[in-house]
Formats: sequence, C-alpha cells, structure tokens
Amino acid sequence: MNFYPLVVSNITDETSLAKSFTFQIEDKYQSLFQFQAGQFLSLRLPWEESYLDRCYSLSSSPDQAKMTITVKRVKDGRISNLLNDNVKEGDIIDIAPPSGRFVPTDNQRPLSLFAAGSGITPIMSIIKHTLANTELTVTLFYANSNDQQIIFKQTLTELSEQYPERFSCHHHLSSENGRVNETTINHFIDEQLDQDFFICGPGPFMDLTENALQKLGVADQHIFIERFVSDAESTLDTEAQLPSDIASFNAILDGESHTVPYLAGKTLLESMLAHDLKPAYFCQKAKCGMCAVMKTAGEVVMRNSDILSDNEKEKGKILLCQSLPLSNDIHVDCDVD
Repeated sequence: MNFYPLVVSNITDETSLAKSFTFQIEDKYQSLFQFQAGQFLSLRLPWEESYLDRCYSLSSSPDQAKMTITVKRVKDGRISNLLNDNVKEGDIIDIAPPSGRFVPTDNQRPLSLFAAGSGITPIMSIIKHTLANTELTVTLFYANSNDQQIIFKQTLTELSEQYPERFSCHHHLSSENGRVNETTINHFIDEQLDQDFFICGPGPFMDLTENALQKLGVADQHIFIERFVSDAESTLDTEAQLPSDIASFNAILDGESHTVPYLAGKTLLESMLAHDLKPAYFCQKAKCGMCAVMKTAGEVVMRNSDILSDNEKEKGKILLCQSLPLSNDIHVDCDVD
C-alpha cells in the first residue's frame, strides 16, 4: 500500500465532536485519487516512535471538486483525537488512494440508507452522487443521540429542499425516541423491499438493521454494510495450534480455480500474493474488510474477525489477511461479495 503526501486545504467544524478535512490533490496525483461514492481513504499518521494507519470514509461526492473525509472524535481513539485536536490547515498527511466496496450498484433500484453517528460519512457521499447523477429515489434513516450531534444537518435539509420528490430524511434521536429497535426499522421500511439497502454505523446498530432486513426477506445481495475496526476495538480470536502439514488450499479468483501452495505460518492472503495471485485487499490489518471472501470448505482460524458480523461468519465469510488454515481441504471463493 503506497502513501502520498497530501496537504490539508480546509477544516470544517461539523459538530462539537466531528470535523471535516479536505485535501488538496497535486496534478501528478490526480489519477491516483479518483474515487467512487462510498469509498474510503487510509491515513498514516505518526504515533510515538512509529505510525498508525486508519481508514476514514469520504463524505464528498466524486462530482465535487474536492476530496473530504469527516472524522468524529472517539473516546480513547488515538487518531480521531489527534486529527480533531492537532491537525491544522496546511499540514501534510500521508494518504493511500481510495478503496472500498461500499458503493452503489448500477441496477437502478431505489436506495434506502441507514446511518448512525459518524456512519453518515460514506452515506452522505452516496446520497450526493445518486441525487446528482440518477433519477432514483433515496430515503435516509439517521440515528443520533441528540439534535446537536447530527452531522451534516444543514446539508441534509438543503438536499431535502432541492430534491423534494426524490430525497427524504428521517432523524431518529435516542434522547427523544429511545434506542433504535427492530420495530423502528420495520416502520421506516414500511414494506418497501424492492430497494438496495446501505448500512453504516456502530456494530450493534448495523447488526440490528441487517437482521431486521433479513427477517423481512431482503436478499443478501441487496444489503451493503460498511465496517471499520480501530486498534482500540480489535481483539484477537483464540489461535489454535496450527497443523504443520498443510500443503495447499484452493481459491477461485476472477472465474479461475487455483491450487495455492501454502506458506507455513502465513495467512491465506500472504500465500496468494507470494504466488502472484491478487485478490482484493487493502489494509491487511482487519480494519477495512476489503479481503472478505466466502469459505466454501475446510476450516481456518482468524487472528481478528471483529469487522465481520456474526451473520457473515455463520455464512462462511472470512478475511484472507487474518486466516490461517486448520485443514487440508480449504476452498475459498474470492469472486463472491
């Protein structure tokens, strides 16, 4: 993953806990930083004697002549607090080019979007892009603790006024209406199931919304979820005693089946990269979910799997960058989202 020095050209206070950071892109980097609505950037910032990488979603739309992330302060969050407290206009930050799969499809289905807190960031990018470039209707369910913590409140109001027939926004404030529950989600959807559903926010909110949609019969291919995990949130799964006789595993990539020699002690991703196979991946630290694939046979242990929901793991989703083999019959399908 290559990083490039970008200048912070503007900082905007969104709420008392969140700021937006816009970056200036030099001409020589323009082609590298073209992005799709809903994608993210990976920032590398110095920390003590080393550095830390963090993924932050873009809140700007590809149609805008700027590239902006929005960062909400997290309690004990090292980088979120560093950005909010110390970074100023004119500073230079090392940033990797955009990536991510949390992007609208081209199937022309209306969009129903669910966000909580700073989960609005990639959702905002998707809203702006969809309204400006399609005739699709967009509905947003946005949960916050109180009115003062609504990020992009004014922008959402302006979009509702600009696109009154195509965009509607429902604010759910827990200080007034209690916590979001399954009944709340069902009432918002109102049996309008022929849509694509995008979800971003804290883990429990995303799990609740995903489970509610599945109970209503929404197919997995129409549910899109964006998950990030920080160092403070990560926990290691118990790593079993690894077998020493694993010779290879099987992987489907770009429609072709490959027998991949396994490198002892390495992850499945490391073994694939060592043999010139390049599945989708990004951070290699279980923070972005780009290398999630479907395991169709065999057993693995993941060093870290927090970014995957329980439902995803039950269905066989694994992270290539965290998976170590426990059996000789492993098959993974890298072509299945």
